[in-house]
Amino acid sequence: MNGSQSDGQYPHPFGPGVVEEFADLLGGTLRPRLRRDFPAWILKAPFVEANRGRFMLRFMPKWQEWATTEAQRIGIDTSSVLAGEAGWNQLTQLYDALRVQLRQIADRRSAFSWLVITRRINPADLLPAARASISEAVLSFALSEVGSSRRPSKSAELITSRWWLAPQALTDLDELCSVGMLLFNVHSARRRVAKGQSLRLEGAHLVPEVVDTDDTVERAISLYDGRLKFTGGRGNDLGSFPRTVTDRRESANIITWADLRGQDLVSRDDLTRLLQTYGPVFPLGTNIEDLAPAAFSSGVGLTLETQAATAVLSAAWTYLADRGATWKSVPGDWSQYGYLRCPRDWFTARLKDGPALPELLGSSWREGATVREVITLLVRAQVVLPVGRHVVVDLTRASSLLMDSFERAKEGAAANEWGSSFEAAVQEAIDTTPWKPTSALRSVIGKKVKDENGNVITDIDAVAFHAGTLWLISAKAFQAGPDYTVGAYDAVKRIARKAVAASEQWNGYLERIRWRPSALGVDLPDGCTLEGLVVMPFVPYVPIESSAAKPVGDLCHVSSIHELITVALRA
Repeated sequence: MNGSQSDGQYPHPFGPGVVEEFADLLGGTLRPRLRRDFPAWILKAPFVEANRGRFMLRFMPKWQEWATTEAQRIGIDTSSVLAGEAGWNQLTQLYDALRVQLRQIADRRSAFSWLVITRRINPADLLPAARASISEAVLSFALSEVGSSRRPSKSAELITSRWWLAPQALTDLDELCSVGMLLFNVHSARRRVAKGQSLRLEGAHLVPEVVDTDDTVERAISLYDGRLKFTGGRGNDLGSFPRTVTDRRESANIITWADLRGQDLVSRDDLTRLLQTYGPVFPLGTNIEDLAPAAFSSGVGLTLETQAATAVLSAAWTYLADRGATWKSVPGDWSQYGYLRCPRDWFTARLKDGPALPELLGSSWREGATVREVITLLVRAQVVLPVGRHVVVDLTRASSLLMDSFERAKEGAAANEWGSSFEAAVQEAIDTTPWKPTSALRSVIGKKVKDENGNVITDIDAVAFHAGTLWLISAKAFQAGPDYTVGAYDAVKRIARKAVAASEQWNGYLERIRWRPSALGVDLPDGCTLEGLVVMPFVPYVPIESSAAKPVGDLCHVSSIHELITVALRA
């Protein structure tokens, strides 16, 4: 395995020990791959061959023409400069129109049919391998609507799913990826405009072309995009640092599922080698309390979705374990394609027993929900697909639902507890790295630092020490929210302002402490350098010339918790 990975704008080398530890973990969880899927191989072989030389989607010209016409109807042409909130609104109209077309393509097949097709014919084979990271992003847009198809799944599909892969399946997938590519380009343009760029949509592919003469925004976007590769997963906006099973109480452990193809610690060469021998989907023991500690300590943040996701993951593992899945030599559709099917009556009976982990999540369903309502929730979340007398469970989507199910408290004592939990998570993360502070320096954690007149300057949320450098850390448990995640204009500006303000404030405090380091109340090592960091649950977009983007070692002054742990681990 490669010992490091990096982005040209923002390097984040992983330490060799971390990579090897992850390799050992995979060695105990991966299952042998199933026999070659000949129907899928025969159908996609011509496309794969053609794609080795150049990018090609057969239906792309059709959808390029449609998108160009729709853009002109909205008032966007090749000469239109899109900027500010007005430009963002125009792009949003085009984005929504493409989503409608994507939804109509999705309705050609049932959700179960799409699940089988997209897991057996990897859509990545239809997209340019040379730009793998972009291909993955395109796929996320192309597949965003298939799970909500309004065409019902039929029992016959379940019975014949191993054999039916007609050429029409590849046609539908081609069109899905074509619209997904255009949708991705418009989404990229919209996010850039939200960050302050002016641009045009260039060519039939609607590729954003920047027209700004000043490159400061472009450099800020490049920095942000590079940092996003190390955000650490979907749960980090909770203000937690997810870990695998710990030595906490065993009753908090749950089996979640991950896809080998989405792991940053696996190089592409190693991924190709592993997939020749193993299926890509593997079970991973996770301590549910570690996902959002404040939700369990305060009781605020646990939802019906949390109960439902935990219940379906627990039921899935019970079903698989009863059929030998605990043995390393036993593979199945679950390890190759990431889903399992089980009798509907059995699944319903499991839910009638009540929520899994009742000592943590309660013995009855929240909001007074019935089992029928829980199943409806899981169907809408595209986790469970009813097919005749069976249900099909999407294991990786169920794991994602669990991570997304917690709701952070927004006010009151519970909100303060969420903030305190994030501070503790930052220090716990540091303590797993070579930057773990000495016992003497740990006395600074939580200390109210005062000036010579006894006035409080600030308190220190976390500290890290290595090679003569002491990091004094302010942990800011800001919430990104769904608007920020999709790149909404106002949300991007709001988070940038908060990040820059936090950075400038902490710099001011640090200067006062540097002027009088005795205020820390501890003897610093000879030659010790004091540095300040602001740590957030997620990666913020910040202006490139702001103090928030200034380097502190291999980090920015305002960094995410996962960036912090990634850099600290390689010390």
